[in-house]
Amino acid sequence: MQTLWTRFRQWRLDRLARQITPEAARERVRRGANYLDEVDPGWDARLDPETLELSDGTCCVLGQLHGDFRLGLGRSALFDLSSAPRASLSPVRLGFLCRQDVPEALQARDYAYLNRAWRAELSQRRREASDAPSAGASKSARPPERTPAASRQAAAVPA
Repeated sequence: MQTLWTRFRQWRLDRLARQITPEAARERVRRGANYLDEVDPGWDARLDPETLELSDGTCCVLGQLHGDFRLGLGRSALFDLSSAPRASLSPVRLGFLCRQDVPEALQARDYAYLNRAWRAELSQRRREASDAPSAGASKSARPPERTPAASRQAAAVPA
């Protein structure tokens, strides 16, 4: 029975290790970036790819945006203490955290892939923003705010 259990555990670890790939990390990061576009427009301009390190709670994506990974979970509405939390908002699934159900060596590999994927995402967004200056800043940049005076003037101008 012990051998069967040992073989099962090894099969499970091998299976999980095959799921930790650069492609999987890029997909998770794409989901996380799209989520941040919805809840925090302009987030990408506030990140420093040089100091980005997902295994560090203050240098990770949410840490750079909100000061600390755990604060970022709440401020980004990923962690919700309401009576009906949204189970689909997993920091692992969105590329903010490594897989937790694997040994430390696989977690380190997952973090390395995620770090590369976030840096690539930021680089691509910045490249796109600099290639299209007339079209505006990054695709997640906020539109210019209108002052109350400008709104009143626009409303007063006849069509």
